[in-house]
Parts: sequence; C-alpha cells; structure tokens
Amino acid sequence: EFYTFGRILGQGSFGMVTEVTDKETGAKWAIKKVNKEKAGSSAVKLLEREVNILKSVKHKHIIHLEQVFETPKQMYLVMELCEDGELKGVLDKKGHFSENETRLIIQSLASAIAYLHNKDIVHRDLKLENIMVKSSFTDDNNEMNLNIKVTDFGLAVKKHGSRSEGMMQTTCGTPIYMAPEVINAHEYSQQCDIWSIGVIMYLLLCGEPPFLANSEEKLFELIRKGELEFEDPVWDSVSESAKNVLKQLMKVDPAHRITAKELLDNQWLTRLHVQ
Repeated sequence: EFYTFGRILGQGSFGMVTEVTDKETGAKWAIKKVNKEKAGSSAVKLLEREVNILKSVKHKHIIHLEQVFETPKQMYLVMELCEDGELKGVLDKKGHFSENETRLIIQSLASAIAYLHNKDIVHRDLKLENIMVKSSFTDDNNEMNLNIKVTDFGLAVKKHGSRSEGMMQTTCGTPIYMAPEVINAHEYSQQCDIWSIGVIMYLLLCGEPPFLANSEEKLFELIRKGELEFEDPVWDSVSESAKNVLKQLMKVDPAHRITAKELLDNQWLTRLHVQ
C-alpha cells in the first residue's frame, strides 16, 4: 500500500478511476483499476495495447502513464491526475468557448496528434470525453487557458510498415465524431483523427456537434455529405479563417483533408491573441 485512496474520478468501461496520494511524496495520481475477469480477454488486450502505446509516448499534451501494477485479477494503471476532469464537462458548463480559447485548445490538440501521427500512431477515438483538463486559469483578457491531455488509447493503433500504406479497416469510434470513410468502412488512415479534431473544434466554438440526427442512419448520411453549417448567431463572431480551418479539417475525402502537421503551421493556429 503505497497510496492513500481518495475520491472516485470516474467509472471506466472496465473499472474505476480513483484519485490517490503517494504516502511518501504526497504526489497525487489517478489510478485506473481494471478487473481482468470482468473485463474479459478482448478488453484486457485493448488495455495492454493502451499501456504499450502510452509507454512509448512522451508529450506535454498526452496523458502520462507513471506505472502499471498487475495482480492475477486486477490491473492498475497509475496515471497523471487531471484535476479539472473531461473537456466535455468544462464545455457543458461554459456553453461554448471564444475563438481565442478554442485556438489554444486546438493548438495543444494538434501538437499531440501531429506527434502521434509522426510516430505512426492513430488514436481513432478522439472526442471531448477523451480530452482531460489538467489545470486552467483565466488570463488578463478574461479568457480560459486550459492545459489539456489526450487520453484513452484503448482504440489506438500503431501502423506497421507501409505494406498496406498504413490503412486500417476496422470500424471504431463514437458516431458523432466519426469520419465519412470510417462509416463507409473504406480503408482509412490517420486522417480520421483530423476529422475528429474538426468535430471537436466545431463543438468548442458553438456548443453543438456539426451533424445531429435522431437515428444513426440519418446521422451517417449527414456525415457522408459533410455540409458544414454556420447558421447559428454564435458563428457571427467567429472569423472566416476559423471557419476555413473547419472546412479543411472536415473535407469528406480524407486525401483532401489537411494533415496534423499542416494544421500546426496553419495561420489561424499560429496567430497569437488578436485583440
């Protein structure tokens, strides 16, 4: 027992996430505890995949895995604690973010995803629930600055070699964030992450997803068309260049979609606070 267990942070699909304090150093961590029997072998495989990927990455906007303990029945992942919870919760409370606030979040996200793609890792399940907020402060312009961390690499894959040009064919992810080529079960590459960044950016700016329907079938139809709307009055205060970034992130054809590296160099993203 090296840790004092504190509050429960979340109920994962296979177990609990609890805040803990290291008895010796006083450092706080989040422990993800997974019951291997309950989770079943396929879930444990996903978890092992996640652990292997997290062990191989180091980036200031990707969750840090400190250590892994295993007993015959349980697996414990000791991870960096993100005090402010999911980005989804912060957005829900706030309604939507300003353009500058969104820019800072997308800068961090783009930098993490460009790093992963450069290592041939595709996340495949980017969404507001999988972006944690480590800390935040309000700056002199009364804007929120969030320190975000990408988490949940359970569906992530590392592409091996260019034998098949790094294409993948299994469908995964959460419907409202799903790229057209994923829905169509076409071969797709890391560009599916870029589409999801677009959905996230759209959500951050207006509080609503770009495509919504009352059935999955209708939703998929809208995604395949990929027609972005900026009807809501909230878009009146958003610059044309931000809207153009959204259009580049959410091109239906993945080959025409901007890459993570191109996104990082995009003028809208590199611009600092514009008063």
